Amino acid sequence: MKPATGIVTTYLDFGMTQGGRRTSYDYREGQNAYDLFMGARYLHDLIAYRAGDLDAVFHPEDVRDQLRKYTALAVCGEDARTLTYYEIGSSVMGVIDAINCLNARFGELDPRRIVWHGVDNSSFMNAMAQYTHEGYDIRLTTAARPVECDLFFAKGVSLLYAIDTAALFCDVLASSRLSVFDYTFSLDGGISDVVGTGLPVTFLNLDECRQRLSGMPGRTLRLEPYTIKTYHQGGAKVTYDCVFGDTALVDRYLAAVEERSRRFEEQWQRPVLRTPRSPALASV
Repeated sequence: MKPATGIVTTYLDFGMTQGGRRTSYDYREGQNAYDLFMGARYLHDLIAYRAGDLDAVFHPEDVRDQLRKYTALAVCGEDARTLTYYEIGSSVMGVIDAINCLNARFGELDPRRIVWHGVDNSSFMNAMAQYTHEGYDIRLTTAARPVECDLFFAKGVSLLYAIDTAALFCDVLASSRLSVFDYTFSLDGGISDVVGTGLPVTFLNLDECRQRLSGMPGRTLRLEPYTIKTYHQGGAKVTYDCVFGDTALVDRYLAAVEERSRRFEEQWQRPVLRTPRSPALASV
């Protein structure tokens, strides 16, 4: 099939089918389409976590990610009175509901005493986050910036949208005690591209980022490779599950997340979706 060319447009089409005929009741494009679909999708997860129904969560890997966040916050909380959390791509701040859900099982955190920082380029998402989490200390913006925090978390696609320089990328990581994220790096210098939503993204160069981070004393970067086929098209790229931060904290987190995953699987009675492990973690 010939690759598509031209401008990419995000759309949302709602309607019905009957006897092979499609009828459209509503059609939206651009940011409005994104807000309507993703707002509903994240509200769906918010309700699932509040109900304690983990099987209803939209993407199975989301439960894994929330368990990573909970474990990282618990590890950071061992030597911090007040915790600060920061996420780029925070959507409706559903992390709060997920942490509350997991806290009912583990009881190691007080979510109302955590300062919650988030970045989302959608004003609609940020407003929904505020309206659905009254009583929590939530601080939201539409642009990424360094924030002094205990835990920084992000999904790779959010970082691709939000950060377009290695300097900002590394400054954000340097401002956290512990960072847990995935990212698709370029192997041939920075790459600017457009992915499915139609918004521009930047794949930062692996060697430049690794060199900047390796020069920070007392900090460790752990990289675990895996493949996202969509992002690996059109250039030399590599994707990693990444953990960066104070060396002792990184080591404690990696040990704790394996142990907590086993405990959680015993309680949940199903496996947590995990990234396949390579023979050894790379570190700098």
